[in-house]
Amino acid sequence: MKLKQKVVLLALSLTAAGVVNVPNNVAHAAKTTTITAITDGNVAPFAVKSKSGEITGYDADVLKAVVKELPQYKLKWKLANFDALLGNIDSGRADVGVNHFGKTAERKEKYLFSEPIFEDKPVFIVKKSNNKIKSFNTAAGKTTPAQVGTGFSLNLEQYNKDNPNNKIKISYVKDYHDLQDVSSGKYDFAYTDLSMYNAEQKEYNIKNVKAVKLQRGKDGNNFDHPYTYFVFGKTAKDKKFQQAVNKELVKLAKDGTLTKISNKYLGSDFSPKVLSE
Repeated sequence: MKLKQKVVLLALSLTAAGVVNVPNNVAHAAKTTTITAITDGNVAPFAVKSKSGEITGYDADVLKAVVKELPQYKLKWKLANFDALLGNIDSGRADVGVNHFGKTAERKEKYLFSEPIFEDKPVFIVKKSNNKIKSFNTAAGKTTPAQVGTGFSLNLEQYNKDNPNNKIKISYVKDYHDLQDVSSGKYDFAYTDLSMYNAEQKEYNIKNVKAVKLQRGKDGNNFDHPYTYFVFGKTAKDKKFQQAVNKELVKLAKDGTLTKISNKYLGSDFSPKVLSE
């Protein structure tokens, strides 16, 4: 009997006996779950769509580093407008939000969150000649741009809620050009993060503005816990992925990977100093 025939007969006999050896790559592929990560691709330096179509940035690379250690998952990216990001998670069209998300009581009711992935250093952007706007209280009555649903806009809204007779004048915008708009005098100040300010200055080099660092709990209801997160739905699939992500985030924080990614995109270490709250 020819060798080829012997091999075929052996394979048939093993199959009949219930003994089937599936190649490792085939078995692995059968167990892989595709995770759809959603972002607006316009939140530099955290999640940005490059000219080649790749999503890069601190948040994006942290998630990539996590999934690299989770062979049971495969990562796919999806783009949507900012105001549709959480709606995609609600409907199941996306599994994880990657867009420099803050945590609020309202969001905690609807979504799961990762461990903190980033520690914000909140700042007000003002003209260099402005030495009066240094805090939320001193910004009362002044104008500022904001995007609906961001952690920054939520902080501004909370301040106004707590201070109804001394409100900040918020203008909601879709296209956020904070440095340029403060520089031109369109707004009195802008509320953002130091890392974002540094990234924009590196790109635009606007000389007549400066960043004023805010201090928590001083001179006004400044800001909540200055951390950002990945956001997940609350299905069984979401919870399983969230738990796997959190386990890997702890490892990546301890082995210095988060610091390395932060230094790459932000020029210094903005990785969280806590692993859980």
